[in-house]
Amino acid sequence: MEVKSVSDLFKALLVDIGNTQIKYALVNELSDLSDVKSCQHIKDLAAYSSSVKQVVVSSVGHATLVDELEAVCEQAKIPFKKINTEANTLGVQCAYEKFQTLGVDRWLAILAAREITQLPVAVLDLGTANTCDIVVNNIHLGGWISPGFSIMRESLLKNTQQVFADTKMPKILNIGNTTEDCVSLGCLASQAGFVMIAEQYLSNQYDDFFVLVTGGGQISLDLAKNKKILFFPNLVLRGLFRLI
Repeated sequence: MEVKSVSDLFKALLVDIGNTQIKYALVNELSDLSDVKSCQHIKDLAAYSSSVKQVVVSSVGHATLVDELEAVCEQAKIPFKKINTEANTLGVQCAYEKFQTLGVDRWLAILAAREITQLPVAVLDLGTANTCDIVVNNIHLGGWISPGFSIMRESLLKNTQQVFADTKMPKILNIGNTTEDCVSLGCLASQAGFVMIAEQYLSNQYDDFFVLVTGGGQISLDLAKNKKILFFPNLVLRGLFRLI
C-alpha cells in the first residue's frame, strides 16, 4: 500500500454537519470550496482520512455524529478539531452574553462574511431555519431566527384545515393558481421578505452595506438585480477555512 507524504496531503477536510445533510470539502486553497460534496453518513467520509492533514468540523447538535467522526480520525491518527462559537474569534465579537448558545453555523457564516466585506453586513442562512445576523465594525449586534421554507409549509399544513401542498420547491416566485402552488409560493414569498427586510434594516441606518445570503433556500430567490444582496453557496465551510 502506497503511503502519501505530508506534502501530498490536503491541508484539511472541512465538514459541516447540518440538520439535513453533511457537507464537506477537501481543501488546500479557498477556491477548493467550489467542489463541495454532501453525504448522509459519517462512514462516507472515512475514505478521505488518509488524504488529509487534519479534519475540521462544525455541527449544530448531532453529538453522536461528531463522536463518530472523531473516532474515525483517532483510528487514522489524523488531528481532529471541532469548532465552537466563542466570545471573540479573529477579532469578531459575539453579541450573545451566553455566546455558547449562538449556533456555530451562524458564527462561522459571520466569520466568512467579515472576510468578504468590512462594510456593515447582514448574514443570512436560509435552511431548516432562516437566520439573520448583523455585523458592524467587527461587532456582531444580534439578529433574527425564523422558520425555514419546509417548516413554514409543514406548520401551515398541520395547523390549517382544507389546506394541502406538494413537496416541490418553487423555482421562481410567482402567483399560484392552485392550493398547492399558493402554499409553496406563499412560503417562498415569506422567505424572500426575510431577505428584503434585512436589506431595508441596513439601508435605514447605513449608507453602504451588503446582505450576504447562503443556505439551500437561496436557490429560488430572484434577487440578483439588487446589487446589495450577494449569494454564496457555502459560507459555513468558508468560515471553517478561516480557522485552519
